Amino acid sequence: MYNSIKIDLEPYTSVTVSSLKEVDDLLEDVLSLDFQLQPRIIDKPVILYGAGSLGKMARDFFTYLKIPFLYIVDKNANQNKKDESWKNIDIVHPDEVGETHKKNNLLVICVVTTPLIPLRDELKNNGWEDIAFFYDISQAYCDRHPLNNGWFLGKLNDNDKESIRKVFSLFADDVSRSYYVQFITWRKLRTELLFSDLEINNDNRFFIPEITNVLRGDEIFLDCGAHKGSVIEKYLKLVNKDYKEIWAIEPDPLNIDALKTRLVNKPNIHVINHALSNKNGKEKFYQGFNFASKLSENGNDIIDITKLDRLNIAATFIKMHLEGGELNAITGAQKTIKENRPIIAITLYHNSDGVWRIILFLMNLLENYCFHFRLHSWAGTGAVLYAIPIERNKW
Repeated sequence: MYNSIKIDLEPYTSVTVSSLKEVDDLLEDVLSLDFQLQPRIIDKPVILYGAGSLGKMARDFFTYLKIPFLYIVDKNANQNKKDESWKNIDIVHPDEVGETHKKNNLLVICVVTTPLIPLRDELKNNGWEDIAFFYDISQAYCDRHPLNNGWFLGKLNDNDKESIRKVFSLFADDVSRSYYVQFITWRKLRTELLFSDLEINNDNRFFIPEITNVLRGDEIFLDCGAHKGSVIEKYLKLVNKDYKEIWAIEPDPLNIDALKTRLVNKPNIHVINHALSNKNGKEKFYQGFNFASKLSENGNDIIDITKLDRLNIAATFIKMHLEGGELNAITGAQKTIKENRPIIAITLYHNSDGVWRIILFLMNLLENYCFHFRLHSWAGTGAVLYAIPIERNKW
């Protein structure tokens, strides 16, 4: 059991926590430390570890930046070689890598489906001398590529710390508080808290039991940042097509085309090709980056932006995943949210706004709501805030 004795939380280590109790002491330990983590610049040949979704994202990232990598290392190399998306790229099993490559190259871990520190330590024990996590590298190149997962929290001032404490105290359950401390600890210290009684479940992202238990058959589901429709498709299966309306808002034209194809012939689904913000007008946008497409001053196109309030959608369930634009979007949605009191599921992991600003904004805006925090992948890359009006729990 973790207790109030101070522990030395060094960067790039893991701490096993056997109880959800007394996590407030752990939070104070984390806030008291002042490590300043820095992004990793590529300074030697690169080898990627992991051929899953993040590995593919890393491949596209390095290809766009014209930074070559030698090959992919994956324990399921033979299976992944059959994947057409890896065509013409070498994938090798860890046992096939020579000692010279382990010594002279940078191994970039592209995995978030398992605890990262034990994986890194296993690779170090197997002879790899220089290892970095993908998002520690991507941050160093964010002026050239839009991908950003908020891994660098930076120095916290007194207001930040007090706001974090307030958010922590207002969550509805100890599980939320434990996930929250796990989230902050990784972003501030790169220390991984391994709670023995918490699961990291990516299968129920946006649809945790606290949400699904209160859904009704007359929902107006609003998917902000609908991407290619996978969340809507999941929602349709979840409610057995029992809903009133679905609205999909997606700014990237390439994603829109895939979205419309996926949702063709499904009734009462409306698609809007806009980006959400705290104002109406036009703004620069990174277009064509799949999951990473986003509003940005460095964007390669100009697109229309709008406040959600301007659309007059009487949403009863709002999901938001906007690659860092969530705070501006909810600022422009205050009327919609206050008038309709929807369930809200909003991502928090794309920048420092998710640590407390988004959460506290909604906590201050919404009366008589229960707030839950969950992680749906390791290293905080699937952090979601869930807000549920208390009258739903009586439905």
